[in-house]
Amino acid sequence: MTSPPVLTGKTASTGWWRRHWRWAMPLAVVVGIAAAVWAVWFALSQWAYWSKSSTPYQEAMRRARCNIELVQALGEPVQDGYLPAGSMHTTGQSQFVIALSGPRGDGRLFLNARRSGGQWDYPMLYVVTEGKEAIDLTALDDEEAADSCALEECRANGQCPVPSGSLGA
Repeated sequence: MTSPPVLTGKTASTGWWRRHWRWAMPLAVVVGIAAAVWAVWFALSQWAYWSKSSTPYQEAMRRARCNIELVQALGEPVQDGYLPAGSMHTTGQSQFVIALSGPRGDGRLFLNARRSGGQWDYPMLYVVTEGKEAIDLTALDDEEAADSCALEECRANGQCPVPSGSLGA
């Protein structure tokens, strides 16, 4: 019978992956999923920032917050949702659906805007509330609407049916 070989203190060198694959593989999968989730979140955040800072979006929200009928239906303050749905084109066409909410209810703002000669035109701008009531925000032509706020004007005259700072129903 032969005796076993003498151990010299050196073992056969195995690779890093062979020694650590049991924890490295799940960690790599988790890191990959986290990176994909972060990329999607970042893209959506950039879209929300870009679209909310656009002129049509800003004008639509200004008109919504100045509309007496809408403030009566939703209450104050009228808030917009985090992520608008829609599109903006470099040709000067914008279309959005914006979630609105207030202390008394919710609604959806539908916006279609076109730019020609540096001026924006809003052929479609209305809100549909939870009660399926449609509130038109294009009542004034665009130049008049840019300079007026019906809610502020009626409060200044003391004839406003919506009390200032009304948060309850």
